[in-house]
Amino acid sequence: MNRKKSFEFADAVVAVFAKEPQLGQVKTRLQPLLGEAGALALHQELIRYVTRTLQQADLCPFELWVAGTAKAAEKCQPKHHELFLSICNIKDIHDQAGNDLGARMQHAAVHVLARAKYVILVGADCPAVDATYLREALMLLQSGEPIVIGPADDGGYVLLGLRDTVPAFLFNDMPWGSEKVLEVTRNNLRCHNARWVELDARWDVDRPEDLQRLATLSPPFVIPVGK
Repeated sequence: MNRKKSFEFADAVVAVFAKEPQLGQVKTRLQPLLGEAGALALHQELIRYVTRTLQQADLCPFELWVAGTAKAAEKCQPKHHELFLSICNIKDIHDQAGNDLGARMQHAAVHVLARAKYVILVGADCPAVDATYLREALMLLQSGEPIVIGPADDGGYVLLGLRDTVPAFLFNDMPWGSEKVLEVTRNNLRCHNARWVELDARWDVDRPEDLQRLATLSPPFVIPVGK
């Protein structure tokens, strides 16, 4: 892990979840508008943008947690993709493990918290998670808050911060990919009398209408043209 003394939050790790860039396998909801090549180019640029934000913020170490596709499974491990290796040292790239998103997130969080005090999970398609937003989440975790959630305006969340422990109820039997994720998460937290803090809502890039929001980002996000 790329630890160094200058990190403001050296005891934290941001785990960035990313899917291996493969033609026809990423940003499928946007393929009718952008085409397979355009969706692939967008996916790659989102990964670059999000990780560049983390590098420039210099708040804490970050890692890539990557998943492959069935199409690419026979070729090579996703962690060896040239895009990922251009961003991180191989030791900071980890394979996701689990049968669904919840299991994969839980696995990553447990792995990170075995060697760090707190972890933040973010997706590589959440460019609105900027340095200010990350610092707010990190400060809350540092102050002792056990769970920090960054809601997404589509009913999910763009950020999950955990300190010390990984509650299984946050990840099991969740309607991943639906607009009910945040609602179910809140209900589970209440049922377990858990304490949590929510940040302001942000957005991710999944739908055609999300593309217009990219123009509002600073630094600017340029939608690439697929070839």
